[in-house]
Amino acid sequence: MRNDYRKGVSQAVFARYLNVSKDSVSQWERGEKHPAGLALKLLSLVEKKGLNAIN
Repeated sequence: MRNDYRKGVSQAVFARYLNVSKDSVSQWERGEKHPAGLALKLLSLVEKKGLNAIN
């Protein structure tokens, strides 16, 4: 996962938007794990419409 989705938002804040842990976001960005389920759907929405779409 590219970290440009966060657009200046910390991993901790971004994680709260997605209802996941900061560690999950960190692992996605390092390529250790991949998002799934609702988090994956929310990330797709953020990619298409920006972070404000889920705010």
